[in-house]
Amino acid sequence: MTDLGKSRGTLLVLLALKAGAKHGYEVASYLQSSSRGVFTVSYGALYPILHSLEKEKLVSARWAPVGNSTAKRKKIYTLTAKGKRTLEIERADHRLQTAAFARLLATKA
Repeated sequence: MTDLGKSRGTLLVLLALKAGAKHGYEVASYLQSSSRGVFTVSYGALYPILHSLEKEKLVSARWAPVGNSTAKRKKIYTLTAKGKRTLEIERADHRLQTAAFARLLATKA
């Protein structure tokens, strides 16, 4: 994945978790639903992003049981304070990039 792709994936996951704690499937579903299908994240890309964010202490994770089963568990991810600060920085950067794209798109060739 390119740096741009990594950055976009990171921003998307942080945005999904800003809306509340979620496990991986919920993150992917939230992004697809909230973006009306514009953004989809494969599980092959999502879990490395989540693990990287956990390693960087931008998210914390805890194991929770699935239903009434004691054998099945799912990992629930939550933004940390550091993750919230990082999200705000990413949002500001994205706004700058969006404005730059708008200027470029408005330029007549």
